[in-house]
Amino acid sequence: MTAPKSTSVWADSDLRRSLNHLSLRWQARLEGNGPDRALPWFLALVLFIGFGSLSLARYRSLQLGEQFAGWMQGMWLVSEGREPFVTLTERDLFDGQFSVIMWPIAQISTLVPAGPLLLTIQSLALALGVVPLWRIARSVLELGVETALVLGLAYGFQPQLHNLNLSEFHPEAIAVPALLWAYLFSQNKQWIRYGIAIVFVLATRSDLGLVVIGVGALLAVEGRTRAGRVTAAAGAIWVALTLVVFRSDFAGGEFLYGDAFETYGDGPVAILWGMLTNPLQVLEDFFAEENYRKLILLYAPWLFLPVLRLRFQLPLVIFGIFGFLATIPPGEFGNPQQDVAALAFLPIAAAFALRAVGRRSVRRVFVNGRLLGGVLFASMAFFLFGAGSSLYNEPWTWGSRSSNDLDVLAAVETIDPQHSVAALDRALPLLTERGQLLRFPDGLEVYKSSDPTFESDIILIDESDESWTPTGRITFDQVVDAKGYVVHKFGTVSVYRLETAE
Repeated sequence: MTAPKSTSVWADSDLRRSLNHLSLRWQARLEGNGPDRALPWFLALVLFIGFGSLSLARYRSLQLGEQFAGWMQGMWLVSEGREPFVTLTERDLFDGQFSVIMWPIAQISTLVPAGPLLLTIQSLALALGVVPLWRIARSVLELGVETALVLGLAYGFQPQLHNLNLSEFHPEAIAVPALLWAYLFSQNKQWIRYGIAIVFVLATRSDLGLVVIGVGALLAVEGRTRAGRVTAAAGAIWVALTLVVFRSDFAGGEFLYGDAFETYGDGPVAILWGMLTNPLQVLEDFFAEENYRKLILLYAPWLFLPVLRLRFQLPLVIFGIFGFLATIPPGEFGNPQQDVAALAFLPIAAAFALRAVGRRSVRRVFVNGRLLGGVLFASMAFFLFGAGSSLYNEPWTWGSRSSNDLDVLAAVETIDPQHSVAALDRALPLLTERGQLLRFPDGLEVYKSSDPTFESDIILIDESDESWTPTGRITFDQVVDAKGYVVHKFGTVSVYRLETAE
């Protein structure tokens, strides 16, 4: 005779049924057209508030420096109708990355302060990427709303996405949502919108033409041969024009990425030849430890699901290989700007992989809840592990100002916009509305009167900077005395002003 079930077993069974019933009710509500339209925009709003708050907090606490100030100075020069030669980088604003999109942004900066404008645009762009990803999951792949929600949350937790948001400003970050929209438009055969999105991607950075070539290859593999050929050709032509013709030594100029590939050669042809004739060096550079760590931060938050859909690696391949081989000095958060293509296409690849393992019902494809939980857990775990805004870095403390920061602000207030300035790194974004701005070269062993620093009307330094060497301090004092600089103290910050600039 079978023993009766205990009261606790019946209670657990009733609880499970109640939870399942509640889950189905909420799922049915969220599957409606209204929530399906509103949820991605709500997620984007939450991400924008988070991204924007973090980047603006770093700006307020003077944690941004020379690279960010370079963009700000260039925008000010454009808005003033002057030649956009950025003295901080010693090149034109449109040289280097050839970011055409910076011109319209510079026009907006006449109405809005340049620093917050750049950071807000970048944060907004990265947040908006969740909207086309949601549309791909729902309308293209017909995934359930819970799967789309997990994909959206995992997108927002990507550590390299957070690192890109915090890495001062990179115009190519704006290409992330454009690449996602471009793929969505291609799936819906909205070719005019697709073309606009691709042009937008190319306008953000010259070498993203390599990514566009990969997008064309992806479309060709998926059966859209004509669109793929046109896209790949557009990317190749843009790369040839911007990287080889306009700025290469064939045109009498300097190859803009020469320093990054100097171990292989001193020009585009020499670099490619050096790679072909020295394959062992290529392999050594490609499999460097820092590259492996980057791959982990990109793929692991998605439970490595993107490797199940290899065709989506095509937009990453060419751009990624050159990025892995280049010698690029890392910033505070590495070089996440090199991961733009991965941040857009790895989420798409993960969505397609989830669809492949899902179970189709009449209208939707539903994915096992445990697998979705694993993706969400992995994304959160690697966010804590590798994101600059991880809770371990106490981002809630950002935005405060130390007494030294207040000294810097007080010193900057006394500097006339007409004067040329050489300043400490974190003060540079506060001084960009002038034609001549230099970073003060702190930490030098010896300072010489012929240094460009001492051609400036104003020198702003931090007396408490621990990078001073004894000889460096002595030679600096000797030069400013000989040049006729007069010092004004603001706590730990000093402003050295030429007597002629008084």
